[in-house]
Amino acid sequence: MNTHCFFIGTTLGENPVSVHCETLARELIGRGHRCVLLTPHRRVDLENHAGNPAVYTWPSERPTKWRDARFLRGLIRQFKPSCLIANFASVNVMMTQGWLCRIPVRVAWYHTITSQIEQDHPQSPWKAALLRVRKRFIYSVATRLAANSHASARDARDVFGIPESKIQVFHNALADPMNEDLIDSEIISGRIVCVGRFDPSKGQDVLIRALPIVCKKIPSAHVEFIGEGSSMETCKQLAARLGILERCTFSGQVGHGEVLRRMSTAVATVVPSRSEAFGLVNIESMAVGTPVIASNVGGIPEIVRDGVDGLLVPPDNPAALVAALKTILSDSHLRREMHNNARQRFLSEFELTRAVRKQADWLENELKKHG
Repeated sequence: MNTHCFFIGTTLGENPVSVHCETLARELIGRGHRCVLLTPHRRVDLENHAGNPAVYTWPSERPTKWRDARFLRGLIRQFKPSCLIANFASVNVMMTQGWLCRIPVRVAWYHTITSQIEQDHPQSPWKAALLRVRKRFIYSVATRLAANSHASARDARDVFGIPESKIQVFHNALADPMNEDLIDSEIISGRIVCVGRFDPSKGQDVLIRALPIVCKKIPSAHVEFIGEGSSMETCKQLAARLGILERCTFSGQVGHGEVLRRMSTAVATVVPSRSEAFGLVNIESMAVGTPVIASNVGGIPEIVRDGVDGLLVPPDNPAALVAALKTILSDSHLRREMHNNARQRFLSEFELTRAVRKQADWLENELKKHG
């Protein structure tokens, strides 16, 4: 077997993308390969240049500067990698330097669809057009795009002109979180959780607008919002104006393990997004057996099966969300059925160990194609 060196640009921590990248690295190492993890945010405490995986920190807080390109070029000379895999902020520098240094396989992971970026970070038309041209070039010098959903794949094709033959879809995956604490979690009557950063695309305001009617029908209904962001204060003001602030808890940022624990005690997880490439929160909820009520947008219907392990509703539609919440909150038999279906769906489609094996197979095959 030929052995190769893989560079993976990723954050490190307990978030699912970080865990996914580290698990993929371990799978590749187990197959006899060498891996180098490149992490941002100056996490020099994590550096380990002699290990496998070796861990290096980019010179900049985010790897977007010339010094990061020079740094990467030096590492390429040192390790002579066969494959670069880039996520988020590392995509531009890793794809361009990989192309210039003639690295055989250059994979850009495609996590976010354009409509979501435009909703959350609006820009002037000229700047948006310039950034789009730049990204089109970046993706053109990647040898493959790994999209996290078929919706993301369509976005890459339609917005950036990437041919379908260049795109591989790998749904996001999650390490199975089930342990004795989660298995024994007691579901709290009326408890709803909504997890995500507070940005316009995430639609927490839609849930808040639905809540007054839900509370009239189901007095025990209460929503815990987990996350932070630019629109959180606006959502709090909206809840106060609608007279349901006492039915809402705004918990801010919470560790990933605690997020899963709180989900496991909920009757349902609500994902009221206006735009979504995939939505990790959907599989997090399914992993602990909590039914999902989610918007029928982007990659979400690739995950949640309407009426099987959750309910799908039109986006930006409080009335439809009210009807779905009333159904879930009032029908214990349906909840139990969806609980079992959600858990089995997670294990069969989104469990991390299975996913990284497929991805490692694919990466090895890509290297074989390139000699």
